[in-house]
Amino acid sequence: MTASFSSSSTVSPAASSLSPVALSLSGPSAAHGFTAREQCVLEALRPFLGADAQGLYEAQGRSLHKLICFARDSSLPGCVQLLCGLRLARELLAEELRPSETFRSTYAVFDYLKLHFAGQAHESFAVLYLDARCALLAFEDLFRGTLTQTSVYPREVLKRAMRHNASGVILAHNHPSGEVEPSSADVAVTEALKGALALVDVRVLDHIVVAGNRAVSMAERGLV
Repeated sequence: MTASFSSSSTVSPAASSLSPVALSLSGPSAAHGFTAREQCVLEALRPFLGADAQGLYEAQGRSLHKLICFARDSSLPGCVQLLCGLRLARELLAEELRPSETFRSTYAVFDYLKLHFAGQAHESFAVLYLDARCALLAFEDLFRGTLTQTSVYPREVLKRAMRHNASGVILAHNHPSGEVEPSSADVAVTEALKGALALVDVRVLDHIVVAGNRAVSMAERGLV
């Protein structure tokens, strides 16, 4: 819009009266060195963290993932509320997916799992149980591990799939290290679970690896 004004243009009184408003909106962000996005994040955090929002956000390098990781291990009331908000966001997404076949979309699954694993400092292995229409029946975080590995027991996954009367499953786990590429161990676990679940006619539709805000579908890589 500024390109439509020449250098000799005069500013009307009405336009001049708007200038202080524009400055007041941009001033706080510029003063603290926040980008527009970071300012939006801060505004979203304040209802949960109150006056501590800015300090905690900056202490975690202005990273939401690091802040959520901090919140998972914190007993601060605001952090507890923040995690509740995260769980509600995940359940809101699940509610939209349950009555439909939206889980045929890999990106819908990515969004769901990124919310679940956000800020988690340890590896864990989760399973989404689906019906014949690929609608979500249940979601369970089954196994918890260390920073770099998780022990997965096919027998337990088989039992849970039968309990939910699932026709298919999507396997998922996170890499807290930040490396999103599937490992050889990930491929071996997938093959073992495919073999076990095939005995009761339950298909492994995908195995998704999540690292921060990135996710990889092993099915799309031809590894399932």
